[in-house]
Amino acid sequence: MKAEPLSSPAAAFAGVFDPGATEAGRAIRARLPVPAGAAGVAGLADGALALGWTQGIACSPAGSGCLCLLDGHVYNRPQLAAELGLPPDIDAAALLAHAYARHGAALLERLRGDFSLLLWDPDSGSGILARDHLGGRGLHVHRSGGALAFASELPNLVAMLPRAPEPDEVAVANHLAFGLVPENRTFHRGIEEVPPATCLQLGPDGVRGRRYWTPSHRPRRGLTASEAAARSRRLIELAVARRAAGGAETAILLSGGIDSAAVAGVAARRLPRERRATRAYSAIFPRHPETDEAPLISIIAADAGLEATGVEVEPGGMLRAALPYITTWLAPPTTPNLSFLRLLLDRAAEDGIRVLLDGEGGDALFWHSAPLLAHRLRRGRLLSAWSLAGRFPEYGVPTTWRSRVGRLRRWGRERESAPAPQPWLSVSPDLLEAEAAEPACGEGPSWWRHRAEGILGPGSRMVHDVTRRSAALSGIESRHPLLDVDLIEEALALSPDLAFDRRYNRPVLRDAIAGYVPDEVRLRPYKSNFDAVVAAGTDADLPLLRALLLDPRAHVAAYAQAGALGELLALRAEGAAERRAWANSLWRLATLECVLRVQAGEDVLPPQALTSIRTPHYSFSRLAGLK
Repeated sequence: MKAEPLSSPAAAFAGVFDPGATEAGRAIRARLPVPAGAAGVAGLADGALALGWTQGIACSPAGSGCLCLLDGHVYNRPQLAAELGLPPDIDAAALLAHAYARHGAALLERLRGDFSLLLWDPDSGSGILARDHLGGRGLHVHRSGGALAFASELPNLVAMLPRAPEPDEVAVANHLAFGLVPENRTFHRGIEEVPPATCLQLGPDGVRGRRYWTPSHRPRRGLTASEAAARSRRLIELAVARRAAGGAETAILLSGGIDSAAVAGVAARRLPRERRATRAYSAIFPRHPETDEAPLISIIAADAGLEATGVEVEPGGMLRAALPYITTWLAPPTTPNLSFLRLLLDRAAEDGIRVLLDGEGGDALFWHSAPLLAHRLRRGRLLSAWSLAGRFPEYGVPTTWRSRVGRLRRWGRERESAPAPQPWLSVSPDLLEAEAAEPACGEGPSWWRHRAEGILGPGSRMVHDVTRRSAALSGIESRHPLLDVDLIEEALALSPDLAFDRRYNRPVLRDAIAGYVPDEVRLRPYKSNFDAVVAAGTDADLPLLRALLLDPRAHVAAYAQAGALGELLALRAEGAAERRAWANSLWRLATLECVLRVQAGEDVLPPQALTSIRTPHYSFSRLAGLK
């Protein structure tokens, strides 16, 4: 069998661990580039372990004792180096090799960063594979006959296997039903995604997995709102400082919301001048005045001293923009915003940007936990529950007794009813029920677990995967300062009452960034809703969607009721909620259909279908100073 080179727009490593020297392991090993099989690829073979990696992967130097391959970054490197008595500028892979020799797998709990890594001790024939706390980098494995094949990026693992995997029906069914895939699943049968904060221990006896971090319920009692804001402010400053690169190489993906505005404001005022971003990139929607944030973006950019570049795209082109993502990464993007995000990323790359900071994760991080109502009622705290029901964000609408009663009825139960699958779906219920994800958080009250799962659940994983892969297509690295372990642990320790404010959502965050973000943005009581933009893009993409989904060869037809795809494509949904559900359903179906065709070795779209669809017009503009 011919060895396949590691091919990925991002840095990547791959390998096989086969302590039993099995036939399955030998077949996979034969397809790994060891020794170097392509330009920029290095390799190593050490008994039970064989490895390959590309340029951009940090590798510990010879003489370190332990071998380390690092995909990503460790942000608290100077602190770890000081603890070990090593130079503060020591290479990250060498530092981790020394730390592993001293602490073993316990070092993982001390790390702060976005990474997947391999650490190997050749003397003992043992080591670890691990993924960072929040899933900032990927890690995938395939088990076969006692051998473990692994890769930091999914396409490399698929290429290593002697046979292309078939679709995983559980992943497909859950994606179509809920837009989520169980934590350890991928769309490729037999290939698992290693969950965040998970370590695989490799040794002569095989492979054992364990979760090395889960947040715990450790409330900070007695903190006032101003004290909570001050603590959060310091940690936001630290999180931004950790992730910024050189100023000329760092930019902000900027919207008119408080999350990316917080990142921009902190970067402008707290970073040394040589590390401050000078550029921002934004999507604008003049055709949708209720959504367009161009005036707010201009205010933020002018205040933070950023040169803001905006892109306006005509409706449509969402599926076309997603095709490079699908064919490269063998997975569907979970968001339709690639029609403008791809343009912004390419423009940033042309401008010399290497790192793009954003505000992802801020919504969940400081949001209120509505199940706190049920907790108060269950404990007999009726007056407290009634008061709490009146402190939900009203966004400028007066609180009434009817609104309080409505919230008590909705959130007064112990748990919400499970979301219903899509009405057009036709799959076995067993596929939707048998594969529940492991909880991502430790023991605590139900309202606290609701908060923790909202921060650490599928949404966080999808943010990291989609943004990392999208940015890599343009040669850029995405980083998310608000998805920071220390900041998350602090937010989860705050009193839940501090998150409830009738004026607006996320009051702790708004207080924390006072002075960093103009009040026109910081005190804005609501955030824009982009559903109308997505629905308009779906309308424009309908000819292409029909060509794809009504094709007699369509794979997703096997998961839908007879005639349901045609009815969905012909539907003219009215109302915002109905339009959102309609557009989301078609997006999931279309992108998954493309993935299934790639897996089957088929053309994703007939050439005539692509050439008959006009590429939407787009234009760039400078936003700073816009009134």
